Amino acid sequence: MREQPFSNLVKILFLPAAVLILQGCGGTQKPVAPFFSLYGYERLAVIPFENATMDPGLPQALQEEITDEIVGLNALPVIDGAQVAVYLKSIKAAASDVPTDSALRQKIAQHFKCDILLVGSAAGYRESLKDTAPEHLPDPQTNELKWGFHTNRKVVVNIGAKLMEPNNGGLLWSQKGQGNAWFNSWNPLPIPDAVQVPDQLGQFVDLANLFRKRVLKVNDSEPNTISENDPNVLLYPKSSAFADLRQKAVFQSVNSIVGDFRGSAGWTPQAKGN
Repeated sequence: MREQPFSNLVKILFLPAAVLILQGCGGTQKPVAPFFSLYGYERLAVIPFENATMDPGLPQALQEEITDEIVGLNALPVIDGAQVAVYLKSIKAAASDVPTDSALRQKIAQHFKCDILLVGSAAGYRESLKDTAPEHLPDPQTNELKWGFHTNRKVVVNIGAKLMEPNNGGLLWSQKGQGNAWFNSWNPLPIPDAVQVPDQLGQFVDLANLFRKRVLKVNDSEPNTISENDPNVLLYPKSSAFADLRQKAVFQSVNSIVGDFRGSAGWTPQAKGN
């Protein structure tokens, strides 16, 4: 009985702590403002993107994707890169000069009545196509052991972007992003299941011929295999599989950086002072 007062004291101390813990778990998270807020600016102009890759269409794809994402924020009016390109052509100016040419930036700002510029580039583009060695594995559809090989496809897209103040060229925001997309397919081979040793495969199939059948099957002009950094090959113009991967990688690369413009936990422009 002498220990009962101490026991009651423990209970008294424990209950407030428990209440605080429960309140913390059930409480609402405070809204978080964007890392960089576009709200409050009058108008943004997108400068045509530069290209540091072997893909001639990548700058426009990235430029259009990031424009769509910014427009979707409903933060401010946006002048797309196509309009800016027409204007630059009319005054015989190059987009590459915008970051360093103060007079050109001011002309753009005055013409489009904008107070912030988006400058960007297609910083990297890589495609990879590899066929694995034949394997005796469970078929994905039947789960029965079958001979076949995997075709692994990958596309990597890199983007760089900056926001600049038109008058003094001040750097307001800068970010780099990367998007990755994969598509791996299983290709069954017409090899008897009794064949267990890979060395025996030559008795039944010509692998080069099977690779060609794989190409014909998907109706794409894919070579047998390429290295990830081959500077002389672009697969997406001829391969629907790579065209789809490129589109996904572009989307992912852009979304890896535009998150800086979005708030979280229910943040709204009206809640910026909270």
